[in-house]
Amino acid sequence: MLTLALLYAPQPLMPLLASYFNVNLNQISWIMSIALIPLAISPLIYGYLLENFSLKKILIVSLFACAILQILGSLVLNFYIFLSLRFIQALFIPAILTSLLTLLTRIDTNNIQKNIAFYIGATTFGGFVGRIFGSYLSDIFSWGIALNFFAFLMLICAFSLMLFKQKYSNLTQKTSLKDYIPFFKQAKFIALFICIFTMFFAFQSITSFLPFHLKEVFKDITQTQIGLVYVSYLTGVLSSLLINKTIQILKSRSNTAVFGLISFIMGCFFVMVKDYYFSFFAMFVVCSGMFICHAIFSAMINLSTTKKGLANGLYLTIYYSGGALGSVLPGIYYQIVGWDFLCTLTASLLFCSLLGFLRYKKDFKL
Repeated sequence: MLTLALLYAPQPLMPLLASYFNVNLNQISWIMSIALIPLAISPLIYGYLLENFSLKKILIVSLFACAILQILGSLVLNFYIFLSLRFIQALFIPAILTSLLTLLTRIDTNNIQKNIAFYIGATTFGGFVGRIFGSYLSDIFSWGIALNFFAFLMLICAFSLMLFKQKYSNLTQKTSLKDYIPFFKQAKFIALFICIFTMFFAFQSITSFLPFHLKEVFKDITQTQIGLVYVSYLTGVLSSLLINKTIQILKSRSNTAVFGLISFIMGCFFVMVKDYYFSFFAMFVVCSGMFICHAIFSAMINLSTTKKGLANGLYLTIYYSGGALGSVLPGIYYQIVGWDFLCTLTASLLFCSLLGFLRYKKDFKL
């Protein structure tokens, strides 16, 4: 929760940070993108690090590093120094996420879907708390105090972990890079990877530039009001925790994934409506669709292989690659052709992914 809160807290604050550092939209959009780039690369590397280093030590060091780097970032006045510190901070985030996700898929192999749902629920709630509470604290105090609040809690978390006994020292199988090749030799996995990439690209496109759209449409909107639109993240928590019930209703994981993608596409069109209160409803639809897909796709890739450490590293790499591009690339066409084009293009990409998934839907009999 704290890791994702610290990662996403700056997102609704980007217009405020752009003013503080005196930079333009294209520059400030790198605040999210620069943090997601290491997340797209590091999970593959951490699969190897978990072979040779203590899981407990990796978690503690990573938590301390994230917290301290955030505190240092709040003290700088230069945007590029702030960006550099955020990039270094992001190098430690995959250590936390990959370790915990792999652990959850190994300690109880009979309840992989349930454990992944709890993991996604916790990380989703963290993103919600970071955006909402971070926006609220920035209105009351400052953006620095808002971000440092999560950093302080992360320090407490790091100290708390020191009290636990280590139960698992080695979570992954011995692997080499060639072990990733079989994943790309099957068309069903390629279709799944495209869906995963597009899913988070689309989500970051909407959530990263929504604050700028709201600022443009509603001139006097506050940071708290912008942050409140992200209350829809709670739907993501609920969607994740109720995923097993949803699967039962829709008869299969494949059907549930299709339902999630269709909901996501509808949400992209709904969010085009220029009404602040309707934005709440639209974002609920967007988040419901996205997190249903997230819970299903992550379980699908785990249930389709015995190499769960590799699968999780690959999933996170593709997932955050989409997020890294989705945090910065849409800013280019948003400035040129506007919000409606951004939403329409995002929906179109999701529709293409849906068609690809439907082509290989029968291969995922899960």
